[in-house]
This record gives sequence, C-alpha cells and structure tokens, in this order.
Amino acid sequence: MPAGIRPRVNEAREFLEIAKDFKDPREIIREALSNSWDASASKASLKFNLVSHLGTRKKKILVEITDDGDGMGIDPRPGVGSSEIEGFFNLGDSGKPFGSIGSKGHGTKIYYKSLGIKVETWKRGKRVVAESEMAPWDTLQKGIVPTYRYEETEDSSGKGTRILIDGFQAKQSEFASLDELAQYVQWYTVQGSFGQYFNSPRRMDVEIKPTDGQFPVTLSYGFKFPDEQLDIDRGTDSICKLLGPRTIDCGKTEDGKEVRVQIVGALLGDSHRNIVPHTYTHMGLWLCKDFIRIERNNEILEEVFKGQYYYRSMLIFANCQQFDLTANRNDIRTDQEEYDLAVSGVKDFCRQIWSDELIKRYFDAKRTEEDTSKKAEDEKQQEERKSRARDTRRERVNRYKGRAALKAAHLVGALVKEPQNEAETALLLQAMISSRHPGIDFVIGEYNTTHGVDLIVEQIDKDMPTLKWAELVFSLDKLYQWPHPPEGFHCVICYQLGNVKEIQKFEDGQEAKLVSKAAPGKYTLLVGTESIDVYVLRDILSQAKK
Repeated sequence: MPAGIRPRVNEAREFLEIAKDFKDPREIIREALSNSWDASASKASLKFNLVSHLGTRKKKILVEITDDGDGMGIDPRPGVGSSEIEGFFNLGDSGKPFGSIGSKGHGTKIYYKSLGIKVETWKRGKRVVAESEMAPWDTLQKGIVPTYRYEETEDSSGKGTRILIDGFQAKQSEFASLDELAQYVQWYTVQGSFGQYFNSPRRMDVEIKPTDGQFPVTLSYGFKFPDEQLDIDRGTDSICKLLGPRTIDCGKTEDGKEVRVQIVGALLGDSHRNIVPHTYTHMGLWLCKDFIRIERNNEILEEVFKGQYYYRSMLIFANCQQFDLTANRNDIRTDQEEYDLAVSGVKDFCRQIWSDELIKRYFDAKRTEEDTSKKAEDEKQQEERKSRARDTRRERVNRYKGRAALKAAHLVGALVKEPQNEAETALLLQAMISSRHPGIDFVIGEYNTTHGVDLIVEQIDKDMPTLKWAELVFSLDKLYQWPHPPEGFHCVICYQLGNVKEIQKFEDGQEAKLVSKAAPGKYTLLVGTESIDVYVLRDILSQAKK
C-alpha cells in the first residue's frame, strides 16, 4: 500500500487564485503602504501614471512605490530560510510575526496582476535589483509560475525600496481621482490608523499622485475624531462625545491565548460626519486589525441597541490583534474562538455606552428635532402644493382668456371657446346634434375612447336606420400620424383639417386622397378601396353662419 504521499500543489493555480482574491484594484495601495509601514518607513510614495503600450495606441498603468524603510536583502532569514527579496516574490513565505496582517505572505501577490515587476532596494550597504523575467499575469493564466532574477551590488548611496509595477491590470479610471484615492488611503490603509489613541507613537508621511495629476500630494497621517462638544442645548448636530479609548480583556481561549480588544469611538452629530466617506455606508461599528478598518459589523450594534436607527450616529473602531483575516484581508474569519471572545467584549462595551445619560438625552432630543423638522417639511410641502395648484389654475385661466371664441351663436349648450382637443371636439359635436344642426346627419349611440373606435353613430342612410363606426379627432392631420390607415371606419369627425394635403401618405406609406363634397365642411377620404366620410365642424359652422 503506498504511504507517505505528499499532496501536489498546483503552484501557478494558487498564485493566480490569490491574486484574483484582490477584487478592488486599489488594494494595491493598502498592500504597498502596509509593507512600507512594516519596513519601519517614515515616508512612502505612490505614483500612478499612464504610459504608452509599445506597439499600440493604448495606454497602460505604471505604478511606482517608494519608501525610506529598511529595504530587503538576499541573506536567508533565521527561522524562515528564504531571503526577504525571495519572500517578496514567493507565496506564503512571510517572515512577519504570526497573527500580524502580513504574516500570510499574500499581499505582494497583487503585483502579479501586471506585465512586469521590478524592485530596487538597499540594505546594509548593498543594493539589490530584482525583476520578473516574463509577464506575470499572462504567464500565470497559462498555468506557469513566472520566474524572476536578482542581482546584489555594493552600494550604500540609497535607502529603502522602489517598486515598479508595469501594466497593472485595472481600469484607468480607478486611479484618476485624487479625492477618491485620498479617501481610500485614509479609510482603508495604515495611513488612517487610529493607533495614536492607544499611545502608538509611530507615523508615516504618504504622498500620492493619481493618473490625472501632475504632482504628488502629501496626505496627513492618522484618524482623528472631532473635539468633544457635549452641550445638548446647542442642538444634536454639533454633538461629539468620545467613547473610550478603552482596552478590554476579553478572556482566554481554551489553549490559553489571551484576547484583547482596543476600542474607541464617538457619538457624532450630523455636522461632524464629514470625517467618513459616506454616512450610510461607513457609520457604525468597524472591526479592525493593526488599527486598520477591515469590515463594518452593525449587526452587533443592532443587537445591543435594538434597532438600525442608532448606529448612524455612532462611529466605533474595535481593534483586535487576534482576529484572523481572509487571504485578501477584506474580511475577518468568524469561525474561531478568538472572534467570539472579542465580539463578546465589544458587546459589553456597547451595553455600557448605551446606558450613558448623555447618549439617552441625545437620541431623545434627536427624535424631537426630527419630528419637528418633519412637521415643518410637511407643512412646507403642503404649502408648495397649494402654491403650484394656484399657479396652475392662474395659468389655465390666462390661457383660457386668450383662446379664440367659438362662433356658433345658435347652438344650445355649446362651448364658449373653440375646441383644442378631442374631448372638447366631442362636446361641440353633441351640442350641434342637440341643436339639430343641419350639417350633422347622425346621432351618437356610444362614445368609448378606451377600446378601438371612438364612436358608434346612428344614421339614416337611404331611408334605412344604419349603425356606423366613427373616429373622433381634434385635427384631421393627427390621423396621418397613425402607423397605418383607419380600417373599417365609416366616418371621421374633426374640428379642423389642420395641415392636410389633398394627397398624403400614412406612416406605413399608403396613400390617401381627400376629396371635398358639395356640402360645406364635408369630404371623402379615399384610402385604397375604403371611402370614409369626413366631417369638419369648424367649416360646417362657418358656412352655416354665412
């Protein structure tokens, strides 16, 4: 029986999948700054440029990352075996302390989503230049692990590390906006650390240049809550109450590992919420590691506060170094005892702040303000509706006064003004029928504008009572806008002819000819084999007046 068989690892597939785990291209910023921070850098720079793609008219993204950190050497690391420069290119070969964010050795694999990687680094008086020997991303997609080479020379003139990522795979728009990049840097990277609340003395200056910028811009280090303002009488908008900072011992795991949470936050009125990118997506509770925000978890607050309403006024950061992150560092693993202990400690903290007298007064005052504001807004909207209605009626009256009078003195119940639409044309037609106008030789049997033909009319045709289909339009030229000619109609009633020619085509190309009859205002519309009677009410009334 075979024994001692080691499972095979498809190295290229693992490299590819780890690189694909980084869904947001801007995560290259997070990884670069974390590495600079771990290298004890005091300054770091990220520049994004668009450069020509040889042989095409296209542009590609060139990323340049520099820092003044400790650099990387080629000497084997104690307890690791490989060198720092090898660990940079290798997968899962980090020499960082277990449990720290970079201990999995996955971060720099996002650089593999490119056409090429070049590293220039100085350490202990020596300069190392390393670069990929083939296009990393294309090679991985072919199932091959890309190779690299490096060379060490004596050179004490430089310090830190410079990395060039050629042809980084991303949309160019991802790195075009300085505001969006700065927002990402200050919210999702070490640059937005809140470690100063727990006596972390370190800082790192960062400059960044977007593809649309000419010069790099320096970003301030660290996250800072606004100054406290506890006077509720000044309104809830200006309130800022700091919560913590506090370090909470959450107990030990079964194997004796201590779990500790460092938590700080604030109750923030509306005027202070500009410190977050977006209120609805960033307020609430954030679980963190290395004082970097990892994921928002407002379900914890909702459980303690009994509702979603409250977290929008809270911004709380809970840092736990015992959290274990997923490979892409975007999520925290929840299937571990350390996580459960940490969350339990966070809930205890939230229960304590929920009993705070000022916080209770804040939410009571906020509800009162919102009720008052809603009432005022409702009254304002109601007044605006009334005003719009008054304006509409005023405009309608003015338009009515400007309309031409209907010249039909002998009609009973006729409109005062000339018709301007089908409904008014129908009213005029009925008035002419009721007044027994000689130009109308039928009566309306049924009028229905929702199904098919508008009218069924009754007419004496050759001494025989006859039912006929009739269509009603304000202006005859509207008939020609139909997709096809009328079919099965006996007559059309309109107020005016409009812009109608003697011979005119319908939308489908069929030709119609309009022929006048001896009687004023009456025509015949000839369409193929169809012969349709046309009644023009304006012309009929005009001739009757004469």
